[in-house]
Amino acid sequence: MYLIKRRNQSRARIGICIATFKRRELLRQLLMGIAQLTFDRVPAPDILVVIVDNDKGRSAADICDAVQLPWQAKYVVEARQGIAQARNRAIREAEDCDFFVFVDDDEVPTPLWLDELLWTQACFDGDVVCGPVLPRFAAGAPEWVKAGNFFSKQVYATGHPLESCSTANVLISRNVMIAVRGFDERFALTGGEDTDFSLRVRKAGFKIICSGGGVVFESVPISRASMKWILRRAYQSGNSWVLCESTLDHRISTRIGRAIKASGRILLGATSACLSPVFGKAALAQALSNLFLGMGMIAALAGKSFQAYQSAGPDTGN
Repeated sequence: MYLIKRRNQSRARIGICIATFKRRELLRQLLMGIAQLTFDRVPAPDILVVIVDNDKGRSAADICDAVQLPWQAKYVVEARQGIAQARNRAIREAEDCDFFVFVDDDEVPTPLWLDELLWTQACFDGDVVCGPVLPRFAAGAPEWVKAGNFFSKQVYATGHPLESCSTANVLISRNVMIAVRGFDERFALTGGEDTDFSLRVRKAGFKIICSGGGVVFESVPISRASMKWILRRAYQSGNSWVLCESTLDHRISTRIGRAIKASGRILLGATSACLSPVFGKAALAQALSNLFLGMGMIAALAGKSFQAYQSAGPDTGN
């Protein structure tokens, strides 16, 4: 994929940043979705699509060449393994943009996705704008997984202030990126680099808001629609959250408070698990998720990090 359009400097410059690792078909679907973006609420911006291949074997190169985009595009390889390293490379490649938009390589945006994010930013003067990530399950996914909402997060009204957000679907202003300086690469194998980034954004005084209409759909394969994967993610989430918090807050009182919360999660999860047979498998998974979340938090407080991405593969990401 090559640069196919010179920028019009009078328009807002948007860098769509994609980090990818051995998800060829999913990446193709994402790029095709980006090619169909339309703009209704805001003037069409000047777009640069940056695809950072975290596979030194360049497994995404031919996919990027095959999909024709109506905007400027750039494909690069980041040989250093890690999602934080790949995202930081994308930032460097799009360094002169006014806004950086991150979307995961297993997602597909709605046609008005970017239009909604930009409109929300303009209307509410948001420094960071997050959109909903809704699941799209593979055929054959168990009904209890769908019913349990394990892959859905609460969707807020447009303009609603948020304490934090992930980088699965987010627009970040250039001012934020200059002040916060990208993603901490110490989280390359544990995940949580977006949590750490979000905490630093809030600490720096920037405003995070929701864009209810800026929707992307996340592909959920059968390999993720399982008890094992759900509990693994819960453990990782608890572990990485405490690791992130520990880098910014070294107070003993914070650690004690976190230990109390972790213990509460474990107790709640264990108690609920005993009652869950009455309510079905989704209830059991919810209960055990609380337990595993608390266990991950306790492990981090004990100095143990869960290297979730040590054996990176197509289905290890969040």
